[in-house]
Amino acid sequence: MPPRPPKSYAWLWVLLGVVTVALVAVVVYVWVLPLVLNDNSDENTARTETVVITSPAAAPQNGVVTPAPNESVPASAARCGSVFSNNEFTTSAVGTSVTSCEFAEEVRYQYVSQGRRGGPVSISAVSPVTGTRYSMNCAGNKVVTCTGGNNAVVYVY
Repeated sequence: MPPRPPKSYAWLWVLLGVVTVALVAVVVYVWVLPLVLNDNSDENTARTETVVITSPAAAPQNGVVTPAPNESVPASAARCGSVFSNNEFTTSAVGTSVTSCEFAEEVRYQYVSQGRRGGPVSISAVSPVTGTRYSMNCAGNKVVTCTGGNNAVVYVY
């Protein structure tokens, strides 16, 4: 009987190569691809909406209730043009120089999209200018004042 040829582990190297390629593909799909696609996004892409609704704080035990925010837009606020129609809150305005009208309209869109009115609510909005997501705290009835982000102030009315 002829001697047996030595065992070949070529199949092990092929399997290791396939697993490595699959692992690299998963990493690209999960981490790299969203970053690349997000950098190239523009205003026409679909909006991803995250709304966080907070419960109003309980009234203090001494019976003092803080007054509602001012129900008029300050004269110093800069009115923004509307980019979507809505019957309830038709306009937005910016209250600080670091706030863009594009972001103000995104905040208005996010506020209108969530269902809570009259009480404090937290929303999350992505700035079309920076591409960054900011958390905004909003309160008011006729004029809703939203503050947050990097010193952003938005009036929705």
